[in-house]
Amino acid sequence: MSWRLVVATTNPHKLRELRQIAARIAPGRLHFLAPEEVLGTPWEGIEESGRTLEENAYLKATALFERIWQPVVADDSGLEIEALGGKPGVDSAHFVGSDAENRSAVLELLRDVPPERRRARFRTVLCYRDALRTLCVEGIVEGWIALEERGTSGFGYDPLFIPEGHERTFAEMEPEEKNQLSHRFRAVAALWETLRRLEEEAVEPEGASEPEVPVWLPWLIRLSAAAARAETAAELDMLLRQALREGVPVRAIAEVLLQLCLFAGFPAAIEALTAAQAFCERFGVPWELLLPEPLETEAMRARGSELFALVYGERTERVRRRLRGGAPVLEDLVLRVAYGEVLSRSGLDIVPREWAAIAALVVGGWWRQVASHLRALLRLGFPAEQCEEFLGILQPFCTPEQWAQLCKVWQYVRQGEHTAVVQRPQEGSWCNGE
Repeated sequence: MSWRLVVATTNPHKLRELRQIAARIAPGRLHFLAPEEVLGTPWEGIEESGRTLEENAYLKATALFERIWQPVVADDSGLEIEALGGKPGVDSAHFVGSDAENRSAVLELLRDVPPERRRARFRTVLCYRDALRTLCVEGIVEGWIALEERGTSGFGYDPLFIPEGHERTFAEMEPEEKNQLSHRFRAVAALWETLRRLEEEAVEPEGASEPEVPVWLPWLIRLSAAAARAETAAELDMLLRQALREGVPVRAIAEVLLQLCLFAGFPAAIEALTAAQAFCERFGVPWELLLPEPLETEAMRARGSELFALVYGERTERVRRRLRGGAPVLEDLVLRVAYGEVLSRSGLDIVPREWAAIAALVVGGWWRQVASHLRALLRLGFPAEQCEEFLGILQPFCTPEQWAQLCKVWQYVRQGEHTAVVQRPQEGSWCNGE
């Protein structure tokens, strides 16, 4: 498989170096394209306002990806000097001014620092984005800052940096030699290994074209619908008892009731989780405590962006624009909290999560979202006939008007309509045989 990645950069030196490295690591298989090769005009770039290399790489990759909707990679690199507390770090490219001014400023700050205390490291972060995932890799090379500028090759801080185990600066080396040692080489090597793993994951095992469906999933759907509809404690207890008898894992129950905070509101989630925990304690069933997952903000946002793209597919950017139009913070909350923190939790696979979400959304009458999650299931390979079977589970939890609307929504999704108008179900269709 050949990978063609558009590089979110306005720096021709960086692009040339990435291409040289790719030719060495994966000749003929890894290709880095300039933005203008896709846009037709030069890319204007963005303001690098991130507080870390990871944030800057993510911001650049996202900005270009949302313009071209093709696989993108963005690089952000920094020189971290121990005697300067890690500076210039994320500000390396714009430390004081031009490349020459930046180098002069570093030498001036280190003027009285002896050679043995001039330890430093170059670090590169590469952020990859496509329609389904966002991921970051890094490459690091340790070394020292020279007492003066040496060499004319390379760019940036290359005339100052001596990689560990060598006596020459990067700028004194030939490009081929530097590219085997550099932080950027190591980052591209890490990216290539990641892309190769994605290739292997993309190879579908023989006879595994459909997602595996737990036999207990219908009871999880009923439980989500009942909890979203705020059934009485006795009715919820009855469903919990039956769900546990049918083999629904307690962790799956807890995760579904937790995600109700997104689809039915926090009061529904609180009441349902409290009732389920009390039920388990009464009958001696070990309850699964749901603890926060210790992830940084950007990691949650990246994880959420990946899941969001999986759910919305080709509509991803359209939906994100709609969220931003309502309030920019809304897009961040949906990606980071809803999809990154709640729906990406371990403990429950995506197919049961989607069905539990649909159950709650149907009860609440959120038909646009119901359609989106049904499309996601079909995109995941869930059989349309089984979708109809599972949708039928929800009829007892619907009013007649809700059931009629659900039938319309399913026809809309099944037929791939692109208008907001959905015709009434035809005689003999699956939802008219009741």
